[in-house]
Amino acid sequence: MRSSNTPWRRAIFAGILATLVFSLLLRLAPVVGSPRIDVPLWDGTLITLNLKAAVIVGYVLEFSVGILLARLYEKMAPRVKSPRLARGAIYGLALWASLMVAGLPLFSVVSPLVTHGLLLSPGFFAWHFGLATTLLFMVSLLLYGMTVSYFLESPILRPSPR
Repeated sequence: MRSSNTPWRRAIFAGILATLVFSLLLRLAPVVGSPRIDVPLWDGTLITLNLKAAVIVGYVLEFSVGILLARLYEKMAPRVKSPRLARGAIYGLALWASLMVAGLPLFSVVSPLVTHGLLLSPGFFAWHFGLATTLLFMVSLLLYGMTVSYFLESPILRPSPR
């Protein structure tokens, strides 16, 4: 009998790996001419203004969202008729578009870092941080989606039929 939590186990594994890829790529921001992008700090300060605690809270939030997005991909992927990595790329680009159009502008309004003048508002499509930042987010989320699709749809993680 197949365990009912097997899809969640796969989503946790794929979500953590894909979030690591996303996070590591964003660490390259200064190398490509973008300002430092510290998503865990940004996310954590939505909960607490204690910067040390905010980083920890931010990492918990970032990886939790990564796992939930991996699970969402697993539910949606069968509806997209294309090769596995193409499905992941489409998913990553959809996440990027959502972040650029809604996520970053909303962050600019609700973030205490922005409202207190400690961080420049990223704005729509992160334009206040420059084109390199917009493209870095696109590549990072594209690879997030492809990593999720690779691991979730890999025969290695699929339960064997009994």
